[in-house]
Parts: sequence; C-alpha cells; structure tokens
Amino acid sequence: MLAASRTRRLARLAGTAALLATWIAPSALAEPAAANNVANPAHIQIVESVPKASEYGQPGVPRTPDVWLDMIEHAEHSIDIAAFYVTNKAGEALAPILNALAKRARAGVSVRILTGPTFEKPTRNSLAPLADLDHVAIRVLPMDRLTGGVAHAKYFVVDGRSAFLGSANWDWRAMDQIHEIGARIDSRRLARTLDAVFAFDWAIAAEGDLPAARRRAVKPPDFDPVTRAAPEIVADDRGRPSGTAFAAFSPPALMPGWVTPEQSALVELIDSARQRVRVQVMTLSAINEYGPKGYWAKLDTALRDAAARGVAVQIIVADWALREPMQAYLKSLTVLPNLTVKYSHVPAAPSGFIPYARVEHCKYAVADNDQVYIGTGNWTRSYFEASIDASIFMHAPQAAHTLNAIFERDWQDDNVHDLNQGTDYPPPRNH
Repeated sequence: MLAASRTRRLARLAGTAALLATWIAPSALAEPAAANNVANPAHIQIVESVPKASEYGQPGVPRTPDVWLDMIEHAEHSIDIAAFYVTNKAGEALAPILNALAKRARAGVSVRILTGPTFEKPTRNSLAPLADLDHVAIRVLPMDRLTGGVAHAKYFVVDGRSAFLGSANWDWRAMDQIHEIGARIDSRRLARTLDAVFAFDWAIAAEGDLPAARRRAVKPPDFDPVTRAAPEIVADDRGRPSGTAFAAFSPPALMPGWVTPEQSALVELIDSARQRVRVQVMTLSAINEYGPKGYWAKLDTALRDAAARGVAVQIIVADWALREPMQAYLKSLTVLPNLTVKYSHVPAAPSGFIPYARVEHCKYAVADNDQVYIGTGNWTRSYFEASIDASIFMHAPQAAHTLNAIFERDWQDDNVHDLNQGTDYPPPRNH
C-alpha cells in the first residue's frame, strides 16, 4: 500500500511540475499535453453571501444558501459538518438547509456535526430537530479546555468528494444579512483531506484527550492528502488544468502532523506578491486580544514588508474592527507608503436593527492576479495559534479574477471608507 501511495504521489507531482512549467513558459507546452498529465482536476467555485437590500454582491457569483442546499440535497452517503455554532430562525434562509439535512438523514445519509462550546444554548436549540434522528451524531469539541481557543472552522464535506469552506457560520444571518466569501470544492482528494482532519477533531471531541490526539497526529493517512508540497490540480470553467490548490489548518498544537500549517502558508502568499496584495477580513490586529498579552508579528511583518518593497497593499476590515486597541493598530499601518486601509459599514436592514449582522465577515486575500487565500479565521493571533480554523490556498487565475472583482466592487463602494489618522471612529453597535 505504501509503495502504491508513493507511486501515485510521484505521478501527481510530475503532473504538477508539468503544469508549473506552463505558467513559467506558457508557449513551451501545448494545452492538450498539459491536460494529459492530469486525470481529474479539481473544480473550485467562489461563493458569496450578500446582505439583503445592500449594494454588495458581485453579479454572476453563486450565493451561499443556494450552494449549500444543492450540495446537501445531492448527498448520497455522508455529510460531515464543522461549525463554530448553529443558530436557526424560522422563515429565514438557514431553515430549508437544516430541513434538507434532516431529510437526508431520514433517507439513510450519515450526518455528523462538530461544534464548539461557544453559543452552546442557541446551537443546542437549533439542532434539536436533528439530534434525535437516526444517522445523526453531534459532538462538542472543548477547545476552551484544550487550547483556550474556539472551534472556529466552517466547512463541510459531502460523500468524501465535495466540500464547502469559507467565512459563513451556520447562522441564518450568514446566509443573507452578512457579507461572506467561501468556496465550493469538487475534488475527492481535497474533500478527503478535509474529512481526515474532521475525523481527527471528531475523535478528540469524544475523548477530550490531547496527549492521545498528539500520538495520533504523527500517523500518516491512508491516502495522498493535499498539502503545500503535494497540491491538487485545479481546472478552469472549461475543464482545462489552470492552477493548483491545497488546504491548510490551524492551530499547530491541535492538528495532524501531515497537514499544512495555515499561518506560514499565508505569510508565504503575502511574501510572494509582486505588485499587489488585497485583504478583506472582519478584524486584523497584531495586538493580542485573547491569551497572553503582547505583539503578534507574523502577518503584520509580512504586510509591512510587502508595502516597503513597493507592493500595493489594500485592506478592507469591518467597522466592527474600530474598537480599541485594534483601531490604533490599523491606523499604524496607514502611515506606510503603498498601504491603504478602509473599513466597511454595511447599512442597517430596512426592517430595522439585527443583532450580530449587517457586517463585513469575509476572510480572504488575493496576491497579484493568481494567488488566492480563503479562510475561516479572523486575522488575529488566537485564530491561528489557539483556535480550530481551515483554509484553502490556490494558484488559480480564474479564482483570483473573481475575488479581485468582488474586492474592487467593495473598494469603490460608498459604504467603504478610508481609515484616516486624524479621525476617531466610534465602533458601531453590533448587539
């Protein structure tokens, strides 16, 4: 088995090397030859949640509730869900999705839901209609006891062949009252990689034993996982190989040893930028809010270094990031040449104030016109070093084009404002 696995890995790496050669010298390898090196490239689709009655939202980009519902309704064997929490409301867009989960469970599909202890009561109440069904299992991962962080990942895997990963929580507001970015991933290797990490966390939730988890972490999986060293080939809309992708995870203390760490991969993406880095994230700070007090240099240094070497760095944060000391930190970035910070203010819903909604909640970055990151964590230390999070990295011009279009639309929007040194900004009400 190990020999066969090694043979598959070498063959895949050969295909990846051939594709990389087409990026370095596009005329050196004809398209049919490149396609012959890759049997089953992944298909990855950018997905967006758009607040109702707002100017946000790129035309032609699929919407989160439609994609989730389609994936769940077509599940045949299994659905594994990693969710920060679950909050449903009758008549809103998450309700049909939870109903579809229940229907698939009644049809014999295995449904496993892994959440954390945060917002335990609304999660328990929202999952109550599912909890007593056959084929449904629910576990809580006690991250507060294990690392002091939270179970913040937001992804699910269907039949070990497709997956969804992104910023949207299993919250009715995340469907159409919050701006979110995610990716639908149709790839058996990427789906199995996410599912293997899910199974690792699922076991920890059952036993709560971190030393036992660390012993399991050194065991290799029984398939070739997608990592930075062994990426998956990505196809464009016409099915032609056009890029690569890999999954990455946090935190290092609580993940299998064979996966790619998220933080170092994100620093590499920023370091790779030649002309431009665009970041759209809810919060961003190098000042630690949770855990030990102090300064978190990793992403901060990468962003400042990019600006210092002449890369245009554009950052959009949510107006929720305007609390102190985060506001002061963000202003410290704006003194640099080549670096601009804006904050996004999503207008209130016509129906009135909605708690914990109408906010910029995306977590993605684009370097130049080809490198992409889509994650589940905010850009502060605890999300990378203490909390469960997941992400996908792509060298994929088509995905970069879509995300650049979304970013540019928001950057120019009247509700996205420059963060200025001489102005004090009161943080908005969020609940």
